[in-house]
Amino acid sequence: MTRHDSAPAEGKAALSHVLQELIANRNLFLCEAARILGAPDQAEDVLQEAALRCMSRKEGHPRIERPRHFAWRMIRNLAIDRLRRDRPLVTGERIDPATSESDPEICVAGRQALRQLNALLDTCPRRDKEVFLRHRVRGEAQNRLAEQFGLSPARVNAIIARTHALLSEEFPDALAG
Repeated sequence: MTRHDSAPAEGKAALSHVLQELIANRNLFLCEAARILGAPDQAEDVLQEAALRCMSRKEGHPRIERPRHFAWRMIRNLAIDRLRRDRPLVTGERIDPATSESDPEICVAGRQALRQLNALLDTCPRRDKEVFLRHRVRGEAQNRLAEQFGLSPARVNAIIARTHALLSEEFPDALAG
């Protein structure tokens, strides 16, 4: 009896079928992740993360009717999560923190913009501000935020989109899509 044979039957079996799909259709899933991420090495990381998740899950998963579709969605979602996590909040060149060597006018303008941004965020409900900042600034996954705040993932996405739209009205050139 192998290590996998002693695992709880139904939950592990469902994810075992997904893992088999990941292995059998590796090139297809790599292409999908690379298409989303634009980088083959990151696509490989996503595929490995999906496989690890399949192998490390515990029992309690319902039967998965379409393992290939499940694997495809898993790859797609992990790639999108990675893309969102790695994407900066502000577009343009990376700005170094203000130092004593920086132009004073740039420092003052930057501080004013930050105060305006913070004041605008303060008009949002406290929960919405927290969800937005934790996702867009700290890079926390929307699913994790949904669990922590007791919301659906769709609701968290809507909060982030609404807050982003509010900020985009005031700072149209500063925020990434």
